Parts: sequence; structure tokens; C-alpha cells
Amino acid sequence: MVANPRGKDILILPVDSPERAQSPPIVRSGRPGLAITVFRDEGAEALMALALQVVSSHLLGARDIEQALSVQKALAKILLPHIASEAETLKQPNFPRLFLLDGCSLNLPLGPMSGRLRSNSPGSKFLALLPPHRSGESELTPLFHWGIDGFVTLHPNWKTELPKATMALLRGDVWVPSEVLLTFIKQMKTLLDKQLMAGESLTSREAQVLQLLFRHLRNKEIAHQLSISERTAKFHVSNLLRKLGLENRRSFPSVLCSADQIKA
Repeated sequence: MVANPRGKDILILPVDSPERAQSPPIVRSGRPGLAITVFRDEGAEALMALALQVVSSHLLGARDIEQALSVQKALAKILLPHIASEAETLKQPNFPRLFLLDGCSLNLPLGPMSGRLRSNSPGSKFLALLPPHRSGESELTPLFHWGIDGFVTLHPNWKTELPKATMALLRGDVWVPSEVLLTFIKQMKTLLDKQLMAGESLTSREAQVLQLLFRHLRNKEIAHQLSISERTAKFHVSNLLRKLGLENRRSFPSVLCSADQIKA
């Protein structure tokens, strides 16, 4: 149990590694019956069908990443040839993939890039490889809000960690430091404390939709993540926005960080 400075409990379930949270944390709000869980992808059974693709503008770096992945035979079988830029990626057929974004070589901000790639290929997942000086909580939290599902820091053992992180994402888990998930949960709770209309409460499905809205996912992407129809996703989004007193998702308040941070 982790103490919350506002006097509400945060329950952290056991994780496989002290550094990476792969089990769903739960935050319990002070409002009766309200709990939020950072959940696994409900379409996880289909995720193993995703192909892998490295996006890196550095040829040797891309080959190094591919070599690290190929240690796992299951990953080597689904590894596509790497691509050098977002523009090259968008020219390809729009099938979902697990994109491995080389943050050491790509010049464009990874958050907005992942959003554009997901819009082009709904159902895709994203794993970012980052240099140590860009792997702090203040850098990773905005990227997680942009919908990036995992992070591997290029420390001395990154080649060992990378296949593990990739397999975790293919199983429908996230590969994110615990402190980033805690920050994410606290920010969502802050939003609910400030915005939830009096007398309203969220269903468990609406709480899931809230998490995905908080991570910049559109209705089609929410539908894929939750294994529901796009029409049903739109219905839940409309109900959620009504309960939060918001006209549309464009007025969705940002309680996470400044606009400059979100561009990370």
C-alpha cells in the first residue's frame, strides 16, 4: 500500500520486476464505489499476431535493435525490415504493428508521431527506446499519455530487457516504470475529483474508456483496445463526457503537465 498525500489509498499489485509494472495498479478515489484500474488490453489474445517493425534513421542502430530482438525465435519470425522515417512508414499498408521507435535517432517528437502512426494503423502498439538522459518520469509520463505502451532505456543491459519488454506488449501488458503509472493514476483521480458531476459515478467500462481518452486514443482505437464496436465506444465516450460536464473531447482538460511537456 502506498500512501497518498491526499489521504486516499493506492494499492499496487505485485510485479515481476521492481522497476517495471506489469500488473494493474488500482487507485481508489474518496468517492464511494469509484476505482480505476490500469488494465490489460482486452484484445490481448490477438496481439501475438502483430508484426514487429523498427523505426530508426540510423542503419547500424536499427540492425542492433533487430539483432537484440532476434534472440527470441518467436520475435524473429514476426520481425519486418526496419524503416528509416515516419514518412516511409505512412507509405506502407496500414496494418497494425508493434512499432519500436528509436528515440536516439528519430528527430520528430515521439508522442505525436505515435499518434499519427496509430491513426494510420489502428490497433498498433509502441515501444520507445530512449537514452538515459531522456528516461526520467517527467519525460516518460507525457509519452505514456500519448499512447506509447513501453519504454526501454539504453543502459548496459538493454539488449536483455528489449525482448522481455516486447513480449510483454504482445501479451497486452505495458512496460512502464511504476512511478509513471502512479503519476498517471493520480492525474486521472485528480480529473475525476475536479470534473465528475455531483451524483454521477463511472461504470467499470467508462473508467476504462477514460484511461484510453487520457492516452489520446480515438473511438476506433478505443473499440479495438476493448474489443467492442466503434459505435459502442462512441456511446461510452459520450456518456463519459456528459458525466464530466464536457462538450467534446477537445475540451478534455489536461491535468497532467504543460503543453511543452506533452510535446515530448
